[in-house]
Amino acid sequence: MGSAVTILLIEDDKALAELIATFLETEGFRVVLAGSAEAAIPLLSAQEFDLIICDIMLPGQDGFDFYPTLTRLTQAPVIFMTALAESQDEIRGLELGAVDYISKPVVPALLLARIKARLRRGSDPKSQQWQHHEVSLNLSLQQLTVGERAFPLTTQETTLLWIFVHALDQVLSREYLFEQFVGRSYDGLDRAIDLKISRLRKKLDGLDIPLTIKTVHGRGYLLSYHDGPRP
Repeated sequence: MGSAVTILLIEDDKALAELIATFLETEGFRVVLAGSAEAAIPLLSAQEFDLIICDIMLPGQDGFDFYPTLTRLTQAPVIFMTALAESQDEIRGLELGAVDYISKPVVPALLLARIKARLRRGSDPKSQQWQHHEVSLNLSLQQLTVGERAFPLTTQETTLLWIFVHALDQVLSREYLFEQFVGRSYDGLDRAIDLKISRLRKKLDGLDIPLTIKTVHGRGYLLSYHDGPRP
């Protein structure tokens, strides 16, 4: 990935932030630090970032409350980082739209693996486009195209649909989808992925295009392509 990859780390613990930044910089990343949500705003307005790591327990506005502002200022994926151990906090973060959730104390090697997993999809230009008949999905543009019609997607919608289209007409389990989307093992309890799938299904249905997400009882979800009227 090299030095071109720029990460914004929003963390009020200065010692921890500098430790993480030093570690990531030795791995070839460029890291910009912000000690609060308020301090991050001018940075986000001034430059492009490839990834955001945002602590939850920030002075002033916390990470959860800051997330809507983040999504207005950048399309970069967001990883929440926090000492909060409650599962409902993790679920809230994922439901807001974060791509991952790192617990403190931070394990540097694990954090690096999560970052690389988030960025890997965009590292190969040849893997940015999927096409089936008249339907195409462009990962870098975050755009779904059907014939001459183009539909913009959010980062979350693009990521989830990208997983589905590469397993067209195959049943994908909740466990598989969670692991592919979040980048870690499924704990058997988290239902945030179901909510994201439901939202994506409604989005596709509303666009009236030949892609449909179906629930396969007891097994998972399936994306199907169909010609003609929606079944």
